[in-house]
Amino acid sequence: MTQKKTYRMAQVNRLLQEQIASIFLTELEDPRLAGVTVTEVRTTRDLHNAVVFLALHKQDNPAECLAGAQHSAGYIRKLLFSRLHIKRIPELEFRYDTSLDEAERIFRALEAADLGPEEP
Repeated sequence: MTQKKTYRMAQVNRLLQEQIASIFLTELEDPRLAGVTVTEVRTTRDLHNAVVFLALHKQDNPAECLAGAQHSAGYIRKLLFSRLHIKRIPELEFRYDTSLDEAERIFRALEAADLGPEEP
């Protein structure tokens, strides 16, 4: 893939991320989706499919939240169609983003290992 195509896909992914995050904040009233953050969108080159990664804050049941997001996928696509002027609006698949949980686990491990300044 050429650099121009790679840059274009990055732009499309960023645009989709911004618009989907905006929809989560302003349009959806599902209580299962409270506190959801869209961390990343990965779209296939043909724009048929997109994987949307969600970070969940203060959620007890990530599966329930992902089910709510997947239930709203058609409505989100409809809103994206009216907002965006791209060749095709991809099918949306939602996944839980574990990178924030992993970063927090590493941070806590580093805090626990911090022994303070060395004594001479």
